[in-house]
Amino acid sequence: MLSRVADSLYWIGRYSERTESNAHILSTQLEHMIELSTEDKNYEIEWETIIKICGYHNEYSSRYNVYDLQKMIQYLLCDVENYNSMTSMVESIRMNARNTRDILPNELWEEWNDLYLSIKSKDRKDYSIIATQEFLYSIRKASLTASGIIDSLMTRDECYLFLKIGKWLERAEKTAIILNELLEQEGQLKGDFTATFSLQLTHALEEYTRRSRDRSNRKVLNFLIGDLKTSRSIAFSVQKIKEAIIEVENGKTEVYTADMFEALTELENSLQIDTTLLSTEQCRKWVKDIREQCTSFGPIFSKTYYLTPPILIP
Repeated sequence: MLSRVADSLYWIGRYSERTESNAHILSTQLEHMIELSTEDKNYEIEWETIIKICGYHNEYSSRYNVYDLQKMIQYLLCDVENYNSMTSMVESIRMNARNTRDILPNELWEEWNDLYLSIKSKDRKDYSIIATQEFLYSIRKASLTASGIIDSLMTRDECYLFLKIGKWLERAEKTAIILNELLEQEGQLKGDFTATFSLQLTHALEEYTRRSRDRSNRKVLNFLIGDLKTSRSIAFSVQKIKEAIIEVENGKTEVYTADMFEALTELENSLQIDTTLLSTEQCRKWVKDIREQCTSFGPIFSKTYYLTPPILIP
């Protein structure tokens, strides 16, 4: 498979997962706003965290000096200068899908192309919560439909594997970012906010609730980091990445893959720690290290297969 094809498929996987994830995160935060007022100290802390998770906090702060709801929604939804905005990512997915139309199922191309055309045909001026939630619902619906098409119609070859590696790497990195950012704000928030909100943002609340009633931060961290049975945990994503890479390499370890497998093994080992043995500060450092390892694995993987490296969020 040509590197340019692998590159397009890999980034379709990453952008598709990021689009669905960011849409869910923003939708969850808008629901949270019902309980908050702009005078509540948590209001600004929450939105600062959401901007860090879904965009670039330094960029946003340099352009806007307040956490104005309309400005934040516009920045995360359709700001052309923010390449992580919803519209920018949908456009990137469509561009990469167009480059690989002879490989992808036609239904997949139609799904992303229809969403792109729908977005481009509307001049968004209404940034109310209701209008934004409707927009986010359409994006999430298209993203989940596209994921179903991939699993139902694509041949399980290298093309499928590179697309899936992109998806699982993006999910692992996003979960690590969410946990790291929420732990950074832990002392400023009330009660079990960090644990509950991390489950909501990672879309794992329902699954966790079915399995446990203990929402202590340590239990939730163990679940979202090391649980191999939930598809939202970092360990599960890393396991899927490793399985896919081994299949791409036909079970062999070549010289050019040595650094990649070493980084993957180090990340796997980092995930197998019992948080009950750590102090609060050690726990924060552990999660921060995991985030850095997840973030640094992307460039290593890209270098191994001559793909476009990700732009790292400062």
